[in-house]
Amino acid sequence: MSDFPKDVIISIEEERYWEGLGRQEMDFHQVIGELIDNSISASGKDSEGDLLPFKIEITLEKLGNKILVTVADEGIGMTVDEITEHIFSLGGKGRSEGPLNEHGFGLKNALCVLTIGNKLPWTLKTRDDEAVNQKLVYLVKGPFSSQMKLELDDITLWNKGLAHVKLDRGTRVVAETSFEFFNTLYPRARTFETLVERFIEHLGVMYRGFLNNEHNKLWLRWRILGDDERNPNNNAEWEEFRIKPIKIPYDAGGSQSTEFEVEGPEGCARAIYVRGNLDTEKVRDVSQGKPYPLKIYYQGNIPTQGIDIVVRGRVLKAGQLPEIWPDIPRHNNFNKFVGELILNDSKFRTVNNKISLNPHNPYWIRLLEKLDADDYKPQRITGAKIERDLSKKLKIMLEGHCTNSTVQRDKPIWSGAGVKVDIYHELNDGGIHIYELKAGTAAPLDAYQLLMYWDGVVKDEGKSPKVARLVAKEIPRSVENIIVEINKRKDSLGNNYQLEGKTIEELGL
Repeated sequence: MSDFPKDVIISIEEERYWEGLGRQEMDFHQVIGELIDNSISASGKDSEGDLLPFKIEITLEKLGNKILVTVADEGIGMTVDEITEHIFSLGGKGRSEGPLNEHGFGLKNALCVLTIGNKLPWTLKTRDDEAVNQKLVYLVKGPFSSQMKLELDDITLWNKGLAHVKLDRGTRVVAETSFEFFNTLYPRARTFETLVERFIEHLGVMYRGFLNNEHNKLWLRWRILGDDERNPNNNAEWEEFRIKPIKIPYDAGGSQSTEFEVEGPEGCARAIYVRGNLDTEKVRDVSQGKPYPLKIYYQGNIPTQGIDIVVRGRVLKAGQLPEIWPDIPRHNNFNKFVGELILNDSKFRTVNNKISLNPHNPYWIRLLEKLDADDYKPQRITGAKIERDLSKKLKIMLEGHCTNSTVQRDKPIWSGAGVKVDIYHELNDGGIHIYELKAGTAAPLDAYQLLMYWDGVVKDEGKSPKVARLVAKEIPRSVENIIVEINKRKDSLGNNYQLEGKTIEELGL
């Protein structure tokens, strides 16, 4: 028994370990999110400890069935010691402590998943202040192995292929992945161009908390080098897009916010719960430019209903409903229920690959208990209810402004057809104003519905309204253009149509 205790030797079979690290349930946009998180955390801090504005550039180059991905930043870079002793160690982190790199697994996770289990090449180039002063570029080449070396790279190649990230300091991560894995960001797509647009949608949602600050800049650039991997067209033109924040499109009912204080073993943590009703037309409004109409988020359907989990500025999960309220199954009644749970406190921990919160975190468990109260559960609020409330408010307002006039809600027109105009306002001089009310963004169909109401008044009353107003949270340019065209025409009495678009805010509702 004198041989005990004995040392337990822990050895790692390198190839199997790195391959295993690559077998995680992560899609392309989540993997790139890990690299972006690192770049955000490396942006540096001001005298009060707040992150400085960042500039990050992502490039995608398609060659045959391969995608070459670059994530470049203008951060603080990495020191020699960080590279050789820390960032490639298990759980090791560099000095760029930020809100999004709490675990020390992000870089390793991302590169192993992106390179299909550490089977494709990658490089990391970085320059800290010392490297800049010495006119050096530090370089590490993958795949991962215990034989990796820290080398020096050609300084003239530092900004090769980049258009917006230009500082001498920072980091560039370059990795090769397959088109098949790139496709995981939107599996129903078949073309590179479609996938790029949906990637823009992902990034706009994921990083809206940071991109609301106009000083933070996230650029995406892409090009196709051809189908022949042995003969790339390196002169192919680049396309680019500055990522815009995609905010939750609430309808005219707005949103309701509640702040929680959650007690736990490390003191108190705060959380903010915001919820409201979805404006589905805003999601489809192509006049907002790329990537609208949205195809992944806020679709007003069962898969996308629910709230987003926002952890320290980053949307970690979207469309959460039974995940928060297990006793409430997904149902069409909740298709317009949207919102976000904002968790800025570091006491709310994520799992190592940051695709979800740690379900065993005591603060998360206690927050879920608070959210289980009836006041915070999803409500079956519909756009129709909000429109009824708007109709009541408008009736009161018109009666107050125009005494002795007559205001009717839901007045039947087109005798016997079951059609009702939202507001029918008969003035003292006999003139008629009609209103069509929408809780969300106006759609082209709404303009034509208002036109139908006008024609119904002409048929039933034998006279033309003075004006017909389409009232909505927003009136897109496309709808304004339709109204202009309609107003060039005449009704059956020979009078010009007089349609107007007004926002709810303009009418003081």
